[in-house]
Amino acid sequence: MAEYLAPGVFTEEVDLKPPAIEAVSTSTTGMVGHAVRGPEFGPPVLVTNMLQFRQRFGGPLPAAAGTAGEMFYAAQGFFANGGRRLYVMRALGPTASASEFATEGGMITRLAAGADATVGTPDIRVRSTLGLGAGTALTLSHVADGVTYASSAQTIAAGGIDAGTGDVTLSANIDISPAGPTEFPARSSWVSSDLATLDADGIPQTGARPSSVTFAAAEPGAWGDNIVVTTQRVVAARGVADDFVGVPAVDDTRIRLLSAAGFYVNAWVQIDRGPDADKMLRRVTAVNGAIVTLEGPAVATVAPVAPATETVLTVQEFALSASYDGVTETYDALTLENVPGKFVVDRINQESALLRVDPASVPGDANPLNFPTGDDGLTLLATTAGVDDAPTALEVRGTDGGPGARTGLRALEEVEDISIIAVPGWGDSSVQGAMIEQCERMRYRVALLDPEVTGGAVPSLTDIQSQRLRFDTKYAAIYYPRIIIRDAADQPRAIGPSGHMAGLCARIDNERGVFKSPGNEVMRNLTDLEVIVTKGEHEILNPRPNNINVIRDLRPDGLGIRIYGARCITSLADWKYLAVRRLFIAIERSLELGTQWAVLEPNNPRLWDRLVGSVDAFLTQQWRAGALLGVKKEDSFYVRCGLSTMTLQNIDSGELVMEVGIAPVKPAEFVIIRISQTPSGSFSSEA
Repeated sequence: MAEYLAPGVFTEEVDLKPPAIEAVSTSTTGMVGHAVRGPEFGPPVLVTNMLQFRQRFGGPLPAAAGTAGEMFYAAQGFFANGGRRLYVMRALGPTASASEFATEGGMITRLAAGADATVGTPDIRVRSTLGLGAGTALTLSHVADGVTYASSAQTIAAGGIDAGTGDVTLSANIDISPAGPTEFPARSSWVSSDLATLDADGIPQTGARPSSVTFAAAEPGAWGDNIVVTTQRVVAARGVADDFVGVPAVDDTRIRLLSAAGFYVNAWVQIDRGPDADKMLRRVTAVNGAIVTLEGPAVATVAPVAPATETVLTVQEFALSASYDGVTETYDALTLENVPGKFVVDRINQESALLRVDPASVPGDANPLNFPTGDDGLTLLATTAGVDDAPTALEVRGTDGGPGARTGLRALEEVEDISIIAVPGWGDSSVQGAMIEQCERMRYRVALLDPEVTGGAVPSLTDIQSQRLRFDTKYAAIYYPRIIIRDAADQPRAIGPSGHMAGLCARIDNERGVFKSPGNEVMRNLTDLEVIVTKGEHEILNPRPNNINVIRDLRPDGLGIRIYGARCITSLADWKYLAVRRLFIAIERSLELGTQWAVLEPNNPRLWDRLVGSVDAFLTQQWRAGALLGVKKEDSFYVRCGLSTMTLQNIDSGELVMEVGIAPVKPAEFVIIRISQTPSGSFSSEA
């Protein structure tokens, strides 16, 4: 009760009606199968259209993948038939592995855009001048029509480099071998030096290219071989040296800049005193205003060397891009140092959908000569091919490694909203048994089962009957025959119908309601059936004990290809219809979620009345929608809660017991029209 202690006007909000219960969705589907790419550990990924599916799980697998590779086409059928929300989990075989890009550093750069290098002249323009100075040897290369062309190594002439523009003048004219081409095209040429390490003062030295970081495709599979990864060096900030700090003015590592904007602790900087002076690469240990402190021995002088008139410090970083299937990711301002927001391990592993970085591969020395560099100054090539491995039944069933680490079917348990599950193409008894076990244990989902294919043979009527008789459950339905679709090569391909059926169930739920049987509906996105089932054969498959849902070819009657059955594979007559099972799931789940407010409320008649009113209002809505049988709502359901449904012992034990009974509508599976003859003139009417 509110406490009033001072005079005044007080307003209170009062609930005059019982809390409303909202109907839950019953069309969200979970699907497990083999895919080109995708995560191998849960939680499953939500996709709402085929574009999202393709972006996250790749395109179709080849026909050689067999029934294990049907998930792409099943997802296509799901959305084509009206499905909207699909949670997908990729299953992988034990030998699947990711593509790797083991990289090297060194100083290799590209010709600047549009700056073709002409044979017989000494001038070039490059994208990066890191470490370059008078006397550095450079080699130009490019590949055309499978032939590699290269120049002789030529040194940079005295005063022959402009770090601002990238213009370089060599000590001799450019030649080319093999002879023929007259230029090195900028779009495909690279410039190599043999700078690879630093001495104690941070001056670049020649040597073998050092190892750099190892990238890998974000997920296992051969798809990663097709990721195009490029890197290039970036000058992130530029500062002009003003003077030394301290007394004496030499033998110090603190340098005052005109502006230190963009400089930060652990940045690597290049000290450039001019084209004819050695470059130095140092790590920043402190930034105080315009003063930067450098790691390493004292810098002897910052005086520029003629013809330079100023000493420039530049922050060195690198950029990376990764492209796959029309999607490009770009990461600027990367470092090998653990700088927040710039560290390559954190940026790639946290943000990229295409790549991962092995933290153990990061060089202990993070200087810019160890930045990952392509052999052509741009592109990183896969050094270890990815391996696809189709899952076995073991991987499809999955394992429970805890939240976020479940695989296969077990990963679908992390999403409670899933109400339909399918494993396209899998008729294996252990897989389908696991599907059924999950549905029975979790209560609020059903399994749609595909025919089993053994040895590549077309499943026969005998095969599908034997398969059905393995199970007796009110939480699953089985469909026959398999359907024919056109694959990515425009060839006919037989696949299981479970994905199409899940989409059709979603369509009926949204258009009519979950109480409408998902039967006598046209199936979309197929061209034919693997087997044409006759009416006589249908009469064998449909009734108990089979309860097999048959897809019929009714095109001769102008009715298209339709699903012509809607039963569960159960021996219980009350639960033989899939619509009844799914209606109860919808109502039970809605009541469970919609009455949570009652937990720990005082267990008294006021609570009982509110609960009855809340449930009664919800079931009245269902009756009006056509989900319950009865001319009057009193004939359709009842709700009881009180001393007639619980004892004082229940109340003392903290239990509240409510009874709900409903009369679900059932499908008119057999429409019988009785017609007879009557004598002419025996009809009468009144005007």
